[in-house]
Amino acid sequence: MAHLRSERAWRVRQAAMCLAAWVAFLSLPGTAAQAQSLGLSDGSLVAPAAYGALGGGAAQQHPARSVLTDDTSVVPAGFRHRQAAAFMAPPNQNPCAPGCDVTAYLSYEALWLRREGDDRFTLSRNTFLPDFDFELGGDFGGRYTVGWLQNCVDGWEVSYVGPYDWQRSATVSGAATLQSNFFPTGGYTASEVSAFNDADVHIQAYRAQLQTIELNRRWWEWDVVSTMIGIRFVDYEEDFLFSSVNGTVGNGLFLQSTDNEMIGIQAGIEAMYPVTLRLNAGVRAKGGVYANFADSQTFLNNAGTIVLNAGDSDVDVAGLIEVGYFANYSVTRSIRITGGYELWYMPGIATIPEQRSQVVSPSSGTTVFTDNEVVVHGGSVGVQVLF
Repeated sequence: MAHLRSERAWRVRQAAMCLAAWVAFLSLPGTAAQAQSLGLSDGSLVAPAAYGALGGGAAQQHPARSVLTDDTSVVPAGFRHRQAAAFMAPPNQNPCAPGCDVTAYLSYEALWLRREGDDRFTLSRNTFLPDFDFELGGDFGGRYTVGWLQNCVDGWEVSYVGPYDWQRSATVSGAATLQSNFFPTGGYTASEVSAFNDADVHIQAYRAQLQTIELNRRWWEWDVVSTMIGIRFVDYEEDFLFSSVNGTVGNGLFLQSTDNEMIGIQAGIEAMYPVTLRLNAGVRAKGGVYANFADSQTFLNNAGTIVLNAGDSDVDVAGLIEVGYFANYSVTRSIRITGGYELWYMPGIATIPEQRSQVVSPSSGTTVFTDNEVVVHGGSVGVQVLF
């Protein structure tokens, strides 16, 4: 009996809320009256589409806010927050009508990420490698996202980020004067690296690449907060070349590469603040724990003699943490312009400087080290279309 009374009371409250919303709707005879009741100085009646329900109880969002039925007039919105859904219903629409604003969405962001760290790494005593060059080709990538909602608050999302290709290089010349940072040990002597010392030219090239893909379950419990949990695959790899020109004993070549293929689970949250009816600003954070399937390859040729040709693979724990802030502006009910800035932190990564490249011994290259960390950061600009 108590359960029936509770359910009956809940239904009475829902009916009362819907009745109040309906009375408010009928009391607005036209566009001007509604605009005045909302306090919109610019006459705009259109609030941007939202993922979740704007109002509570039986007063649900009004439908038809997708790109398929978008009839928005591009009128600047006033500086006022979103109102309850029942009082935002356009003229001639029932504020108690069921339905969701958004059933799917597509977005693209041009994302410029700069790779930081490992400053002044070099295998030549006569020059240092500079920072990774800032250039549109290497620092530029994209975030491509497809999402769909099963209901007003529950959906799925697939996102790809990349590809990124950062490069830096250095060349130095000096007639028979250049020296390397190689340190022979374990029975190896200077004769195993003679082509890199008293050399004429040293050439170094360092390359890093990154791409990720993820599948997330996302919830929009509130208009201003979204949470998610999912799985993600991250591919991060580095390649290094050290070439020496020696007119006395012959040329030398050192190659090394690392590859990190990471898969794991992640969780995140996104919170935004409605600055105006069209403009939102917010912050987002995401973190995950990954199994890092790492491997490395090392090769050294000294004046035609292969000194090193080894590799190793291992599975270790890695992480990826993303933090950033963003803003979006609704051009129409279904089209948004987005922008922001973010930082990625990846611990537990196998990088070139972490592989003890300077040490040349019979065991060099036989162990992959995953103790380094990678930091990338940058800005983005993009567009989102709601369906």
